[in-house]
Amino acid sequence: MGITRRELCRALGSFAAGILPLRGLATKNAALASSGPFGKPESMMTSPDNEAESLATDHESYLGSLAPVIRSIQQEHGFPLAYDRRGEISAKEWSRRGRASISSGLAYLPASVPLDVRLKLRVSRAGYELRVISFAGTSHYRIPAFLLIPEGKGPFPAVVALHDHGGEYYFGKEKLVEMDQEHAALTSFKKTYYDGRSYASELARSGYVVVVADCFYWGERRLTYTYPPTSYRQAIAGLDASSERYVSVVDDFLEQRTADLITLLGYNGLNWLGIVSYDDMRAVDLLVSLPEVDSRRIGCIGLSGGGFRSTYLAGRDARIHAGVIVAWMTTLPTTLDLAEKSHADIFDSYVVHAGLDHPDVASLGAPDCALFVLNCGRDELFTAEGMRLAVERIRGIYQNLNHAERFQARVYDVPHLFNTQMQKEAFLWLDRWLK
Repeated sequence: MGITRRELCRALGSFAAGILPLRGLATKNAALASSGPFGKPESMMTSPDNEAESLATDHESYLGSLAPVIRSIQQEHGFPLAYDRRGEISAKEWSRRGRASISSGLAYLPASVPLDVRLKLRVSRAGYELRVISFAGTSHYRIPAFLLIPEGKGPFPAVVALHDHGGEYYFGKEKLVEMDQEHAALTSFKKTYYDGRSYASELARSGYVVVVADCFYWGERRLTYTYPPTSYRQAIAGLDASSERYVSVVDDFLEQRTADLITLLGYNGLNWLGIVSYDDMRAVDLLVSLPEVDSRRIGCIGLSGGGFRSTYLAGRDARIHAGVIVAWMTTLPTTLDLAEKSHADIFDSYVVHAGLDHPDVASLGAPDCALFVLNCGRDELFTAEGMRLAVERIRGIYQNLNHAERFQARVYDVPHLFNTQMQKEAFLWLDRWLK
């Protein structure tokens, strides 16, 4: 029986903490990494072989006998909107068509409304001011967020910091920002995935205006009930809300409902990524509206599900001039090679992939958006080959556009996380292009 994304992330995190061994693909993926702090050098990330390798003989796809059928159908169709299939059209026109295809596939373009920013609280921090705010996403909902304003005289460069997925829904924006009286579960989470650092706060201290918003289904926007189901009431009965166990039980319950969320959004003509990606672009709307922000110097950054969101934000929004994608870059067909269930609960719009692979989406901002991809050599959510091919494809586009210097990739000899060294490298990339 397959494991859930939440269970796999737990296992990966436990390994990072030195408690449990990795399963399945760790040995295969570790081959991509070297003993150096950044894994293999960029030159070793490139191969003349453009064909994805099939599964190792010691295991098979989670989809078993169906995987070869799916693979064959996909290979016949390919990705018709990929850069290398653009024909005679210009790169600019390719980008325009790719973005239009994503907008069509996401099928989510609500009527524009004023931001209507509301300030709830101001808190002075070391090196910055934390503002607890909300702003209008659409006429149907508001988006809770943290806005971090650095000390000094602006206007400043700015970053949209995108919190992760991780199957951990109880917290959203709090995952990236310093909190007073931090919940024990949040402290443990940051220790596992971020080396105990609140990296949005670190960015603010280094001179960036940073916005961190709750993604749809996380934090203040997570699923709650007026009349909780019996199974939910029984699961949390007797648990202390301040305990890590309580948060874990709530997260498990929410994890179990993601399939229903995806299905029922579809029944109502919506998809999860449509809402998520639109809201992330609304965060950019917020930044460009602020007098403290230099609108010509805006970037985005995120780990895991945040890296997935960063891919779409960098690819879709021309106002993003530097993007950092951490631990979510692969060619999508290679996920057929995974032996465990890993991505069933991700926010995605599968219609998009009738035309574009994941690295194609990231490349739509090229060359204006300087892109940095950080992959984890021992990441069981992807295959080593999938990560390699994705980097190869993106690099090829930037080289073809005569801006190879605007793309960088690193592989770290770590499981699925964003540690201190990786954060420092990511910040240097943002500094290079935004300061």
